[in-house]
Amino acid sequence: MAKIMLVDFSDSDYHHILDRNFEVEAGETHWDKGETPSLEPPGDCRVVLYQANQGESESGPYAANGERLEKLVGRGGAVVCFIGNCREHHLTSLVGQIPHLRFQENKLPDKIYEIAGSPFSPIFTTFRPFISHAAELFPTHNSLGKSIDLKEWDPPADARLEVLAESFKNYPVSAVLRRGEGFYLLLPWFGEKNVEVAELLLGQILPQVSPRLFQAGGSGWLDSQDFIFPGLREVYGQIEKENERHRQNLASLELKLQELKAGEQAAFNKLLTARGPELQEAVVRALRYLDYPKVVNVDEYWKHVIRAKEEDAWLMDGSGGSVEEMIRGGHLTLVAIRSGEGGAADDDGLLLQRYKGRRMQEFNNTKMQAVLIGNYFSAADPKLREVPFTESQVTEAAQDGNGLLTTYDLFKVIKAEKENKITKEAIREQLRNRTGLITFEY
Repeated sequence: MAKIMLVDFSDSDYHHILDRNFEVEAGETHWDKGETPSLEPPGDCRVVLYQANQGESESGPYAANGERLEKLVGRGGAVVCFIGNCREHHLTSLVGQIPHLRFQENKLPDKIYEIAGSPFSPIFTTFRPFISHAAELFPTHNSLGKSIDLKEWDPPADARLEVLAESFKNYPVSAVLRRGEGFYLLLPWFGEKNVEVAELLLGQILPQVSPRLFQAGGSGWLDSQDFIFPGLREVYGQIEKENERHRQNLASLELKLQELKAGEQAAFNKLLTARGPELQEAVVRALRYLDYPKVVNVDEYWKHVIRAKEEDAWLMDGSGGSVEEMIRGGHLTLVAIRSGEGGAADDDGLLLQRYKGRRMQEFNNTKMQAVLIGNYFSAADPKLREVPFTESQVTEAAQDGNGLLTTYDLFKVIKAEKENKITKEAIREQLRNRTGLITFEY
């Protein structure tokens, strides 16, 4: 089994890994003691896990340690660094120089964006809530999932950087730096969960990423380029090409995913999260998506008129004539849009009917109905939200010929339309003909 070295882990962490049947040794940098010891990995060591969390301490291990770990990585080893509250030299003095490394403070450490489908993804999906420190590591902006050839920066020529996770400002907080036949894995700080992340890496992720790390035998140097025959070298090269092709495909898919999230998905997600004018804009956009002949934002329509703009939108079934003609002669649906962290207010339904009565009188048009669309319990998971309307509100709405609709139901029916379970025409028809509490059949 592979020889593993834990650096600056506690005794309990050491025994935790040892109890999982890994062959492991412990080492210390002694940053906190003002010493500069020479940290020597065991001769057959293939994996080093290092907790860098030394604050502002200046002293520490000799730079010679960087050369030792560079050799370990060059012959196919892995060095994993958990980066906590430390400075750049706490990392580079141990692992060697890293091109353009530059720590920047990240005030929202647990708000990160990780590459999907990577072998390293389970680290973030499982332990994201425990991230307490995630420094921005490089000045490379919006590079998630990209494989960056460091020859464009500095030597060495065999170094490549793949960004695994970015901060909320889109700067790298986690990356794989490949050099020679091995790699460095730079991770955020998961606090007491670091040891569980280490266990996940040793037990599942690293054997998948680099099976050679866990081959039996202690002569890891036999796998270096200095000893392997051309046939074996060719297979290793093919494996690397396949891994690179896989990384590029994942990067392409991740880019497509981010574009979809930032575009269409994000716009409709606001039906579930937004409040105030942002929610009004999201609902109007959603109704326009349903291909009503005319959807009028009332605030925009009356923007040059001094008056109380009570309802938020008009839905018009007719396609001919001006808005002025249609509101006076065609079927008109008044839409009021509300939101809140609780259920509907007692007077929400009463105001809806009041607005409808005023517009009937103002426009001399009795062919009107009204719909209240609300993002209530807005802070909760939509699947766990209660019905926000009381029984009396539902009954009164039905008696008045009005509808009550949640933005979650609107979101769900639009999702169903995109899945070809219902047509836009059928959604419009149900929205027009149903009263009381509106839910859709599809």
